[in-house]
Amino acid sequence: MFNRLIQFVSFFFFGLALWLIIKEVEKVGLEKVWQLMSSTPLWVLLIAGFFVAADFIVLACYDVLALDYIRYKLPFRTVFKTSAVGFAVSNTVGHAFISGGAVRYLFYTPLGVPRAQILLLIAFETLTLFMGMGLIYVIAVLLTPFTPDLTDKSHLETYYGVSFLIVCAFLGYWFWVIRSKRNVKISGVTLKAPSGRLTGLQLLVGVADNFLVSLVFFSVFRYHLETPFLPVFIVYTIAQITALVSQVPGGLGVFTSLFLLLFPHAMTEKAAVLASLFVYRVIYFIVPFLLALIYLAFYVIKKHTFEDKAVLNNNFK
Repeated sequence: MFNRLIQFVSFFFFGLALWLIIKEVEKVGLEKVWQLMSSTPLWVLLIAGFFVAADFIVLACYDVLALDYIRYKLPFRTVFKTSAVGFAVSNTVGHAFISGGAVRYLFYTPLGVPRAQILLLIAFETLTLFMGMGLIYVIAVLLTPFTPDLTDKSHLETYYGVSFLIVCAFLGYWFWVIRSKRNVKISGVTLKAPSGRLTGLQLLVGVADNFLVSLVFFSVFRYHLETPFLPVFIVYTIAQITALVSQVPGGLGVFTSLFLLLFPHAMTEKAAVLASLFVYRVIYFIVPFLLALIYLAFYVIKKHTFEDKAVLNNNFK
């Protein structure tokens, strides 16, 4: 019942966000948005691509830390390939426990990692992600007073109220790690409190990941709309966390509509904002997802070919 409620809420937010985006595109004109998107020069795309590549290296550290937590050690090359494909799929499709978990089952199970341990690994990675986003959000809240052009002042009271709750939840988790030995459940998987060293590394990896992703977006956004990094970083963080909590695959629609709502220049420069958001989604979500699908196709074909040859050799023997 609870899972169905979550799915209903996700579909509701997705439908509402998609409707809002369609309305905004209709106002500014699809042709104008497409013109701005296609005018993005190659050097901007290359800079954004560099940050995407750097982020996928950091994403591999999620798996490295999680494997350390479940006491398994695998070659970094194998971990990087698994992590890159897993995150490329789960970032776009959503529901990391199912999509990202399936990829890790495919790659880690033949290497001797039990399925139960892979569930622990995915739960630990989810925790690392929320820890990093939590700290990034705390930083964004602290920086807000130094950004007078963030958004409409009438929204700040609600913003600080929600921010206070998120900061309290984040500090509460820290208290749990440092002072308590209680377990936490994520999607039915029970996690023991990690060590202080591992928790510190979780924070470092989570923050680096979220910061690099914001740079992917800003490198495109800055070309279409001249604006300092700080207000973009703050609004991006809020939109990203909300999109993640909404459980909509890839935050599709939710992230875009919330960014349009909060960013101060969105009302006057809607076409530039929409073009930047769409280019960012193609670079960070669509391209890695397509590359992951191609790699998975070759991997599965190669695996089945090898198994078929092994069966034939055994039959001849």
